[in-house]
Amino acid sequence: MIIPLLYRILVKPEQVETKTASGIVLALNEKREQAAAEKGTVIRVGEMAFKDYGGTPEHLKVGDTVFFAKYAGKFVKDNDEQDYVLLNDDDIIGIIRND
Repeated sequence: MIIPLLYRILVKPEQVETKTASGIVLALNEKREQAAAEKGTVIRVGEMAFKDYGGTPEHLKVGDTVFFAKYAGKFVKDNDEQDYVLLNDDDIIGIIRND
């Protein structure tokens, strides 16, 4: 289990499509180069997240879908070899909510 400390947020990055609509297969790095931001699902939020901005960790909930800066954070793997990214709270550039 990976537990983010202080102001960090653990996000599971969304899988990148490797085929275009017309069926052309893209290399993973080429597809990532096209995107200005990455997208992922929040797994855990550190207890100090958003405190520097007058917010609270409740601004971001486990299960929220977020956009984060393209080259932000550190990619890590857990014991099951699942890929995650550890982000600073200011690397989150948007939250997608359906309410």
